[in-house]
Amino acid sequence: MTQPLDGLKVIEIGGTVSVSAAGKKFADFGADVIKIEPPQISEVRKIAPFPDDIFHIDKGAVHLAFDTSKRSIVVDHLTNSGKEIIQRLGSKANLIIMDIPAKEALDLINIFKDGDSLLTNIVTITPHGMTGPYKDRIENDLTLFGWSTRSHRHSITGREPLRYGPYAGVVQIGSTAAAVGMAAIWGSRSEGMSRLVDVAGVEALMGNVDSGFFLWAVNGALQPRSAGQSTGLYPMGAYKCKDGYMLFSAGRDPVYSRLCNAIGRPDLSTDKRFTDPVEKPKHFEAFKEILEEWLSTRTKYEAFDELQEKGVMCCPVLDASELENDRQSVHRKSYITRNQDGIGDITIAGPPFRMNGLHSDAWQSKPAPSFSQHTNEILEEYGYSKQETIALFRAGVTT
Repeated sequence: MTQPLDGLKVIEIGGTVSVSAAGKKFADFGADVIKIEPPQISEVRKIAPFPDDIFHIDKGAVHLAFDTSKRSIVVDHLTNSGKEIIQRLGSKANLIIMDIPAKEALDLINIFKDGDSLLTNIVTITPHGMTGPYKDRIENDLTLFGWSTRSHRHSITGREPLRYGPYAGVVQIGSTAAAVGMAAIWGSRSEGMSRLVDVAGVEALMGNVDSGFFLWAVNGALQPRSAGQSTGLYPMGAYKCKDGYMLFSAGRDPVYSRLCNAIGRPDLSTDKRFTDPVEKPKHFEAFKEILEEWLSTRTKYEAFDELQEKGVMCCPVLDASELENDRQSVHRKSYITRNQDGIGDITIAGPPFRMNGLHSDAWQSKPAPSFSQHTNEILEEYGYSKQETIALFRAGVTT
């Protein structure tokens, strides 16, 4: 059974987390994704953790997660011979996605131009875009959050700004590049025209609803964020239970009354201390003590089951170690285990969505390639002789 993107050829250039995340969207759904890596070890291969905390270019968790189902070739794109290889590979591709400095990207774009026309679809990923005074700036996932207002949005009033977990932002940028890349392929098939797409990381993040800009645009003010649980509309936030925390969004009726009934305290639903808007903030600690006393005798899942049955909006706060065995994850096969050469069985996230019918096996995660694993194979496939392959290796163009 063929996969949905079987027959598509995608070239991925840059070795960053963003471009690796973008290429994965195609590779796991059947496209032939050739990962062109620089001779210097790329970013995605350097990121910990590593098995037994020992660095290895083929065993980093981020590489294993985002480079699945691809082929790896090492090419120095700064050399003329490297550009010739990329031109030969790219001329047969449906899409090229690159995350390299703007000047280097422009050099590669030029080799795919025929007058005003492009020979294939190209998506560039840069921090600030290919134009403007910041086009040559180098950023990382932390600084991109600062530029995009999202760090400020996640700051607690009077405290330093906060950040997401590492690489959350750049993965989102890669997902944006993949989506627009697929649109470009679709457009070229229906219109016969290739497109050059300029993805600026900051703009991709600012276009997300999590940006503070939308609130500013509506009311002209910056929305403050208070620390900890809400003391005016509770229970709202995390409350301690027997083995961790439960997250509640139950500050308003009818959910608040359901909660009171569920914990055996229906009287609280009419108690003025907890229902009167003026009095409620004064008695936050008293309510917290009552709720956490009930929670203290129950695990996260025990509390969740009881409260959900009563229609209370809540959920357990899970950490990464608990995801794999979560019953919903197990039922959906949200995480899969497969063998990786040189490591053994590893567990990674499963498909981001499901297809039924003829494409029930649309998503297939194959092992991530070792560094330069397919260099000779790809060069031979694209017409390079054995002697040319050796010469390119000796010149340092390939590895």
